[in-house]
Amino acid sequence: GRVMEVTKHRVGFRTVEVTGGRLLVNGRAVTIRGVNRHEHDPTHGHVVSYKSMRDDVLLMRDLNFNAVRCSHYPTDEAFYSICDELGMYVVDEANIETHGMGFEPDKTLAAKKEWEAAHLDRVARMFERDKNHPCIIAWSTGNEAGNGPAHHR
Repeated sequence: GRVMEVTKHRVGFRTVEVTGGRLLVNGRAVTIRGVNRHEHDPTHGHVVSYKSMRDDVLLMRDLNFNAVRCSHYPTDEAFYSICDELGMYVVDEANIETHGMGFEPDKTLAAKKEWEAAHLDRVARMFERDKNHPCIIAWSTGNEAGNGPAHHR
């Protein structure tokens, strides 16, 4: 009966839908003014501190952005908590970027049965990890990955 570990995670509830050609978040029309973000710090490269992530979101808000796309892969979990707190919408993106293989239907890995499980696993892991963050209003199954059945399962 001894507590071994405790974790804290804020959660929120929201609805997201497209009705009449408009994106609605919690029933209210939203105009997206977004930017792409790569995990990169101008001084420390790919080592991005909590402060740097928070500064990024504050800068986005100061420049009148209200949304950010996590370019090419899910980002550090702390980033989503910052966006939850500061009211920044997020498009979460799975780490599927296979453009080096080609986009044509006969070349894209998304159309190859032997790669389907890998695609689905990456999307499922992203979703399961991040689904309780109300900042996320859309999910991307990969960028520059070519189209194919793996993106439609």
